[in-house]
Amino acid sequence: MLHQPGFFGRAITSIRKYSSLPTIKQHDPLNILFCGADEFSIYSLRALHKLQQSRPDKIASIDVLCRPDKRVGRGYKRTQSVPIKPVAAELGLSLHQIDFFKGWQAPPNTNLVIAVSFGLLVPGRLLNEAKYGGLNVHPSLLPHFRGPAPIQHTLLQRCTTTGVTLQTMHPTRFDHGVILSQATTPTGQARRLDEMVGLLGPVGADLLTSGIETGIFVPPYPNRDDESSPSPASYAPKITPEERRIDWNTWTADDIVLRNEVLGGLWDSVTYSRCEKHGYDVGSEKRVKFGGPWRILNVSGESRPGDSLYPGAPYLDETHEPRIGLCTADGRLVQPSEITIEGKAKGGGHQTLAALLTGLKGSPGGRD
Repeated sequence: MLHQPGFFGRAITSIRKYSSLPTIKQHDPLNILFCGADEFSIYSLRALHKLQQSRPDKIASIDVLCRPDKRVGRGYKRTQSVPIKPVAAELGLSLHQIDFFKGWQAPPNTNLVIAVSFGLLVPGRLLNEAKYGGLNVHPSLLPHFRGPAPIQHTLLQRCTTTGVTLQTMHPTRFDHGVILSQATTPTGQARRLDEMVGLLGPVGADLLTSGIETGIFVPPYPNRDDESSPSPASYAPKITPEERRIDWNTWTADDIVLRNEVLGGLWDSVTYSRCEKHGYDVGSEKRVKFGGPWRILNVSGESRPGDSLYPGAPYLDETHEPRIGLCTADGRLVQPSEITIEGKAKGGGHQTLAALLTGLKGSPGGRD
């Protein structure tokens, strides 16, 4: 779980608020229903709680809503809670857990709903019942990267700039509310999901608490000027298992290293076959899971395989002990830290595949 050193004074490249002059709007003390789930939402919850302690005139109460605990693991014997649940308990906040909104009522006197990485669409009836409607903190510069996985797609597309948006909540559509303010920040050296959450979490927390302090959620909302949408509209769909399936014909070595850092759990269904049948895609179709980190092999001279290597071709690396390397679309060789073959013990895949390839020594990866 990530914990930020502080919520305020975070370095941000720029903040865009869609109003000509900053205005402090008066409002009733807020009884907030905070809908959250993951580490990104925890930053905002902690910031709100801190503001409540210092400004009870702004925030009277905070209730937390999250998804129910789930049974996971082999035999579903282990219970897993969403990360925000223990944080709510730590802060002494009332907790509610639901899987759907049908028939559910918000706590009495709720006058503002805030959703951060919640995953469920808060229905219009709850937003209408809350005097000040709803606010959402979204980790992208909307309308760019609408959808459930903006951080992952920011990394996968190698964006050098990102940001956070504070918007109202639309009653029927995700990420189509009125944009109230945005903060822009460079991605820097962040390449993993947890690094980006650590970068954007405090930015979102600052944006939210600043909006609460100024009453930006009180209508009428700020007018957006002609420059208000510097980013084109795009969608960041949910990451599926297929997103982790290696396409050896198109993925470069850098693509594989990046996707492992962003997504993890890369896999394919051709490597076992190619090792078993000496390069032909006619063997057993077993799923092979690759564990990172990956390294790019520096193979040169006599130890460099011949021109017979093709994208996805296996290479027997005997530098220290028999291990498998694989050729990428740009002709480089990469090697995962761990390989697990479907139906086999975890982590023993390097030795199994190397044994299958032993007969190919001298013409690695060849089809002859």
